[in-house]
Formats: sequence, C-alpha cells, structure tokens
Amino acid sequence: MRNFDRDLLDRIGVIKSTNFGGIYYIGPTNERQRGKNMKNRYLRYLTASIVTGLVIYLALGLGSRTFEAYCPFGGAESLWGLFTAGEFSCALGPLNLSLMLAMIGLVILSKKSFCGWACPIGFLSELGSRFASLFWKKRPRVNTRLNGWLKLFRYAVLILALIFTYRTGELILRGYDPFYLIFSGFGHGTIGIISIIVLGATVLGALLIPMFFCRYLCPMGAVFDPFSRIGFIRVARNSDSCTSCGKCTKACLYDIPVQSLPTVRHRDCTNCLECVDACPEKDTLQIKAGL
Repeated sequence: MRNFDRDLLDRIGVIKSTNFGGIYYIGPTNERQRGKNMKNRYLRYLTASIVTGLVIYLALGLGSRTFEAYCPFGGAESLWGLFTAGEFSCALGPLNLSLMLAMIGLVILSKKSFCGWACPIGFLSELGSRFASLFWKKRPRVNTRLNGWLKLFRYAVLILALIFTYRTGELILRGYDPFYLIFSGFGHGTIGIISIIVLGATVLGALLIPMFFCRYLCPMGAVFDPFSRIGFIRVARNSDSCTSCGKCTKACLYDIPVQSLPTVRHRDCTNCLECVDACPEKDTLQIKAGL
C-alpha cells in the first residue's frame, strides 16, 4: 500500500493498515488505546442512532402527537409567552417544557452528554468532522479569541427565536432548523428548501470547522451553557501522571485545552470520552463525580 494511502487511513483517527504477505489487514493502530476509543465511539453512535430512529418514528406521525410536541427547544420558545401572557405559543405545550427541564437536569448531572451521546444533529456534525479528516493533514483550528466571539452567534439565535416566536405566534426557527428537516420528512415547500440549504451549510461547516453547528448556531446549546459548567459528572485530570503530550486536546472536537485543566468544566464538553481514550497514560484522565 502506498504511503499516501497509509497516511490517509491514519488521519481518520481510528484505523491503520498493515501488510501481511500482500494481504492488507485493517485494524486498530494501538490495541489498547484504539480499542477503547472505538468501543466508546461506537457506543455513542449506537445511542445516537437509536434516538434518531425514535424521533423519525414520531416525525412520521406514528406517535400520538405532532413532531413539534417533542422538541425540547420548544420549552425555551414557550417561556416568553408563559411569563407574559400565561399561555403556550403555537403548537407548543407542557410536554415541550417538561422535556427541556429534564434535559437541563441531565446537563446539571452530566454536562452536555445528550449532545455527545444522543443528539441527531451532533451525531451528523461529528460524522462530517470525521469525514473531513480524510482531507486535512492537520485539522484546522479556530483562534481561541475568534472562537469565543463566534460562539456569541448561538446566543443571538436563541434571543431572536424567543422574541419572534412570541411576537409572531410562529415557530420562527422551524424553516432554518436542520433537525426539523431530517425528522419532518425533509419538510415541504419553502420550509423544505430552506431547511435543505441550512442542512447543507451545517455539513459543509462541519467539514471546515469540527462541530460547526453545535459550536456557533445551536440555540439549545446556548440554553445548556450556564448549567453545563455545574456538571457533577465530568472528566478529571491527574496532573502527577500527566505528561502534557497534548493528545487529549488534539482529540477534542471542540478544541477544549484538556491538558491544562484539572477538571473539565468547559461549557462545550459533552463527556464524549474522546480525550480519555486518546490519553496514553493509564488513569490520567477519568470520569469522576463531585462538586
């Protein structure tokens, strides 16, 4: 196999090729490290696939309620109307609010684990980022300061969604939401076209910047942010055994500087365990619970 092909496979981050008498074997680069990595990653992908299937089932009208009734972000969109007029907006109801509160409870318990383990858009974004590694010899990283400024967009999206949903009585973000596109049978009319464009931009963004939509545009992520810093279950680093090799930081799709943090309280952490699996030092990075 050509060196180019070997390098390409290695950059995927999960497999390596070895030649045994002309027969190529595709397997883990390092049995311990890659094996762990693949196990956790595939478990996350399996969980996300199950959730995706469940939501598609509901979106196809096989459930007892409309698709919008199961959207947790609808809980956030309904707050303004509840506080000012004492009623839910549009097709929203108590179920939306209950789902949002339940997810906030999960974030307080285990940070943004829903985003890393179950969210269909997070799942799609990660697959796009993994695919992009086929073409990038070195994954592009956004400047820390610029990254911080760009994250303000998700707060802007959240605020605009709350205001316009209340003022117009319509779910203003529905036509721009890739989540809606996937689970409403690819939408209809103008809404479907806009959703397809936004979904395409989401995938393209993920090819250029890992987790593009989740970092900069997801309004639900903005809702979770203040609670994510609390997260009782989080990654902790043993500074005594840490060699500061930087492999944990390199593995993080959100560019969190794991190697310099005693515990990962960062608002973007999804407890995906990629950093834990990338660490070559045994028990240096672990999931722990506590204040």
